[in-house]
Amino acid sequence: MTHLGSPFWVPSRALQAHLNRTATGSPDDDWLSMIRARHLPRALERTLVIGCGAGHLERALARKERVGRIVAVDADADQVARAREQADRVGLASIAYSVFDPERGELPAGPWDAVIAQDVLHHVSRLGELLARIAASLSRGGRFVMHEYVGPARFQYSDERMDLVARYFRMLPDRLRRDPASGQLLWKRERPDAARLERGFPAEAARGEELLAGVRRMFEVEAEYPGGEGLLHPLLSGLSTNFGADPAGEDRLLEALCGAEEHLFAAGRLESPFVYFVGRRGAR
Repeated sequence: MTHLGSPFWVPSRALQAHLNRTATGSPDDDWLSMIRARHLPRALERTLVIGCGAGHLERALARKERVGRIVAVDADADQVARAREQADRVGLASIAYSVFDPERGELPAGPWDAVIAQDVLHHVSRLGELLARIAASLSRGGRFVMHEYVGPARFQYSDERMDLVARYFRMLPDRLRRDPASGQLLWKRERPDAARLERGFPAEAARGEELLAGVRRMFEVEAEYPGGEGLLHPLLSGLSTNFGADPAGEDRLLEALCGAEEHLFAAGRLESPFVYFVGRRGAR
């Protein structure tokens, strides 16, 4: 699913190394490989991916050993079509795709050895119902995995955080700070328009800590890993289309910003607005 607050992403080795290091402790180990090795059943016969978007996650998973059938779903039919086309293009016949509305849709029939939800749960207003259906669909020994935004409601970061973001925004090259169509400066001291988000994404009224608490109640917690982006998310969201003109220079810039985020986390000035969660089906 895509929305105004989607985590910033551009192809960048520096950014990938930073996100890997934040989640796994190593710049060379990504979160999916870590969770596959540490937490998921040795043989993944059936996996469900909710919120597949462009399909990067399930394509990466399908290339790993002892991974069988994958069903990947998303509410955005265009995204599903693009993900299916890409999987077909690279010959990954083990992945099946369908459109799924997490509010009202019928969850694809399990049992599932793993259900992975990616950046989708903070869109869902009837979250408890969806989590209960996911829990009931897990096989014995199956795992629920999520990568999720758990920051403040509607991305309304504190004044202190936005002051910090504004300071780093002023350091960006001018071409990255302006709307490419209008040339208008994209002032990062302002938070996303909460009223606009409420009209487009009413479920995002729930605060991230409430979402995480609900997931912890539904599943027995096995592990939680930080996703980072405490500086990068509010600073660079909405600017991804400005990148690409100078890949080498932009990678050096992102490396410096990633280093700044790591320093701010270590100093206790930032908390991670994203989390990787692994849980087992609870007693309920």
